[in-house]
Amino acid sequence: MNQINLILKLNALSCLLFGALFVFIPETIIAFLADNNHMPKLVLVALGVVLNLWGMLLIWLSNREPVPNVLLLIVAMGDFLWVAATVVLLLIQVWVNSSNGIAAAGLVAMLVGWFGLQQFQHYRNNK
Repeated sequence: MNQINLILKLNALSCLLFGALFVFIPETIIAFLADNNHMPKLVLVALGVVLNLWGMLLIWLSNREPVPNVLLLIVAMGDFLWVAATVVLLLIQVWVNSSNGIAAAGLVAMLVGWFGLQQFQHYRNNK
């Protein structure tokens, strides 16, 4: 297994874990993320479903040899979109406004951004 396959597997693990948390314990996650202006439960559950589907795509992609470059670019862009959406939520203080929620969302965004950067660098080096 080469480095990009490992990065994709780690990214998939992150997506699947958070997706499962969002689907199975949404009330706990909502309460953790915000003191007020809470996220609607349906939004979080839908996000969890999308994350699980995305995670399955990443697992499939990580088992391809070689990893299709255009799909790698799409995955990297998806990760950068996640980071941008997190920054917006943190700036407008809606849905994520508790101190624990802000710290957790920031840390997750940094991890996802790192995944995106690794994937984009691999894309750029192999085009």
